[in-house]
Amino acid sequence: MKLERKRIAVAADRRSDEITALVKKLGGEAVLRPLQGTSCTDEALVVRELEELLDTGADWVIFTTGVGAQKVWEIAQRCGCLEALRAFLQTVRVAARGRKTTKFLVDHGIEPAARDDDGTTYGVLRALEPFDVAGKRVVVQLHGDLPKSLDTWCVEQRANVSFIHAYTYLPPEADVLQALLMDIVHRRVDAVTFTSAQQVRFLFNYAAIENQVDAVVAGFDEVVATAVGKVTAESLRESGVRRIVAPEEERMGAMIVALMRYFERESLK
Repeated sequence: MKLERKRIAVAADRRSDEITALVKKLGGEAVLRPLQGTSCTDEALVVRELEELLDTGADWVIFTTGVGAQKVWEIAQRCGCLEALRAFLQTVRVAARGRKTTKFLVDHGIEPAARDDDGTTYGVLRALEPFDVAGKRVVVQLHGDLPKSLDTWCVEQRANVSFIHAYTYLPPEADVLQALLMDIVHRRVDAVTFTSAQQVRFLFNYAAIENQVDAVVAGFDEVVATAVGKVTAESLRESGVRRIVAPEEERMGAMIVALMRYFERESLK
């Protein structure tokens, strides 16, 4: 069967050519709907947030991405507070999500007290369970929006939360978001491939503005939501999507193969 007569929406921007070529090779039609957006950093804002962190302190600092941790490090170096930041982080508890994040911190002299077991935000929250965080001051390094699961956890813990906006994303064009939303709501595609959690958040943020969240979730009961890995799948689950196809090996090619095999299994039912 492969992907014959299947229309696959591609939410990726970077490396979308690779996904499109593989979909076509397997007999499908790729529909480009790039949702990644553009990353940017407000360095002046990060400097103010670092100054506040060093001035008021914290009980926990949670780093959510390796790229974000590196950006914070580079900005701290440029503004002359890197050594103060390093010394501070060695005196408080640090949590890290993802292998790259943990490696960056360890390589720079910071040993996380809590680290995820699977690369997801839920993994970090499981690692934090043995610790008493209730009412504590927590600083979170953001990469775009605050993940829903982490936001809920902060509320439940009654934590005093502030942020370091290491980088944010400028949203994609509204017409692209609208087109994909209609593709899903009206079942004009058979599947959507997502390669980052940010793509999922952009779609559902736009759906919320258009009062179409329930319609998009219902659409995904027929349109197959496909994630490149655990973090992207986590974002889909947090958004209410009930069926998600994701590969064991977090690679774009493996994602398309997993989708093909899903359709093949469904055709046998």
